Amino acid sequence: MNFNKIATIAKKEFFDSVKSRSFAIVFGIFMVMMLTSSISGVNDYNGRMDDYQNMIANIEGSTIFLSFPEPELISVLFENIIPNIAIMGAILSIMLGYNAISGEKERGNLKLLLSYPLYRDDVINGKFLGKISVLIMTLVITTIISLSVALIMGLVPKTDDIIKLMLFMFVSIAYLVTFLGISIFFSTVSKSETGSMLNSFMFWIISAMLVTSASGLIADAIVPGSQSNSVSFVIADGIDMSDFDDASAGSGMDNFVRYEQKWRVQNMIEAVISPSQNYKQVANAILGNSEDKFLLMGNNPTQDLSIFEILMGKMTNLVSMFLWAIGSLIATYYVFMRQDIR
Repeated sequence: MNFNKIATIAKKEFFDSVKSRSFAIVFGIFMVMMLTSSISGVNDYNGRMDDYQNMIANIEGSTIFLSFPEPELISVLFENIIPNIAIMGAILSIMLGYNAISGEKERGNLKLLLSYPLYRDDVINGKFLGKISVLIMTLVITTIISLSVALIMGLVPKTDDIIKLMLFMFVSIAYLVTFLGISIFFSTVSKSETGSMLNSFMFWIISAMLVTSASGLIADAIVPGSQSNSVSFVIADGIDMSDFDDASAGSGMDNFVRYEQKWRVQNMIEAVISPSQNYKQVANAILGNSEDKFLLMGNNPTQDLSIFEILMGKMTNLVSMFLWAIGSLIATYYVFMRQDIR
């Protein structure tokens, strides 16, 4: 392994990627979505703070709502940004990786490249590092834009907000690397750029969208009576409390138990199959927006859970997400190292 050669390849991949038209288009759309989401998030935060202050003023002296949480800037600001990263981030990762190997094959560049005194691991490592650098750059720029919007509108993040933001960025990078690895894997095993792109987007559509519906149906079949109790939901999009409308009919506790059982079954299925759902679950937990966190509170719904405690409740999603990221890179590395290049 030659680090100088890896750095040279990574540098070339980085500049080739940022100069491409497809990257410019997706990056531009991503920036616009992040900017609008940031402005919306700041306005939402100001509105929630007004509601919070009014509520505190109205119940001053009462001991019932002493643990009513104050809205946190980063949690509210990035709440609407998570879906943008889940969708546009995955698309950007796929666009960066789908032609990494197959494109070189079609143009005859890969065979020529390997004719030089280069090891295959230098080539694949350089490509990965170059494209991962593009993803990190994109995420850093979008984060700076979001924070700039907040600062311009007079909102300053606290120390806890910065810690949450750093964890959020780390998890987001892992998510983007997952789809980059998957797209480069399909680029390695596919004979053409078109086939690689189709396979990558097909995987994303199935894992991000179809799995959610399928996991709900499977959970309904496994958990007795869950269909009749109106507990049909999409975990990643939050919990609609209208699902508990029948909770006052004497069987409320039974309904809640069935709801919790279905949530765990559905979450387990999505954790194994869907990187996108894993990302949404973990990212929302880090920001404190995980609306199913009340399941972790037991009989004390007013207790304040730490980030660590909430993440422990998301350990299945967290482990699965990093396994997807690492597994996609290892699979690509293994296939490319053993592939017959002609």
